[in-house]
Amino acid sequence: MAQKTAGIEVFRPVAFRNAAPIDQSDSGSWLMGACAALLALGFAAVHGYAIVAAAGGDYGFARTLATVAIVGTILTGLLGALALFGGFGRRWGAVALVLSILANPLALTRILGYLDTISS
Repeated sequence: MAQKTAGIEVFRPVAFRNAAPIDQSDSGSWLMGACAALLALGFAAVHGYAIVAAAGGDYGFARTLATVAIVGTILTGLLGALALFGGFGRRWGAVALVLSILANPLALTRILGYLDTISS
């Protein structure tokens, strides 16, 4: 039998305890996080191609690709954050979030500019 001590039950048999369910970090579908990571990787490739196009002198096309990369990485970053915090493939969501930040041309410019001030 359970003893009551100041409102707290002690020495209650294990079979009768109301234990919380085991926290499973990837118990949901991993598909959303994986899709976000693959899309982020694709937009990183778009960003790379925009750099190559700018180096080749096709500035109009490079600007269009950079705009696509900016909008795409923002969307994949939001999708990755939703997967990360919503439990829909947390690991893949974290990968998508990091890739989205690093593949975003605006964020990458800021990061590289900050690293340049540190190294100088």
